[in-house]
Amino acid sequence: MWQVILHSFVCSVVFYGWTRWLGLPSGRTRRHLLAAALVLPMLTALVPGRSGIEFRGSMAWFDGGRVLSLPLYAGVHLNHVVVAIGLLSVVATVWQEFLPALRHTRLETEDAPAELVRRARVLPGWSACRVVVTPSDEILIATDGPPWSPRAIFSRGSLEHLQSDQIDAVLRHENAHRRNGRWWVVHLLFALRTIQIFNPFALWCFREYCVEVEILCDADAVAGYDNRSLATALLAVYETADPRDGSLGALRKRVDLLLGRRPYDTLILNPAVELLAISLLSVTLPWLV
Repeated sequence: MWQVILHSFVCSVVFYGWTRWLGLPSGRTRRHLLAAALVLPMLTALVPGRSGIEFRGSMAWFDGGRVLSLPLYAGVHLNHVVVAIGLLSVVATVWQEFLPALRHTRLETEDAPAELVRRARVLPGWSACRVVVTPSDEILIATDGPPWSPRAIFSRGSLEHLQSDQIDAVLRHENAHRRNGRWWVVHLLFALRTIQIFNPFALWCFREYCVEVEILCDADAVAGYDNRSLATALLAVYETADPRDGSLGALRKRVDLLLGRRPYDTLILNPAVELLAISLLSVTLPWLV
């Protein structure tokens, strides 16, 4: 547990600092680095032969055991703080990710209007898409199910408040999530994130990766169309959402990108440079225990 958290912390700091230093905007490079920060610690922490006293005492570049044993106050040591942080990460994951997903599957639904079903099923790979409507007045459009059997969920509030072109833009966005292997990659990374449920840095990396995927799907949805249709739909969601909702910042970022207020994919590193950075970390992290 400790080594996964340590390696994840180092990956997150290095990649975040590097992207900030280069001024990398949202795009392919950021997605690759965030995915690497999720996967790499799981591999480097499993390298054998590094738990012995000899390795820790004379070969390791950093021995976390000594740091974890530092006393803080009234018999509390640093390792107790790390365990508490891990437990808080578990609670945050269950509260913010798992429980909403369970509520999503229990929504009361009814069949959608035939015209809405037709508009959804003309999209690539969605000929068998189920389209349902929930009685909620909030603006909600989402999809669930695997790529071969998707289900599009609309709230009555979204059908009442969004224009036809805005609904089509959101449908194209949701459809983009099911194309080019994105659904598989996100769910694989989610599985790795779940294995690291105690790791707050993995939680951050996965959320940032999901925001980058949303931005990528936005770009696919507006290709050849007016960006303002999707931007207006996102603004409608933003204006009716709970101000305490942690996803509002991501919504603002997506709207800014769609309206040209922020750059997107204007600076992309060569894949060889990305691979070199990941390789350097992969040979460095095992020396940190």
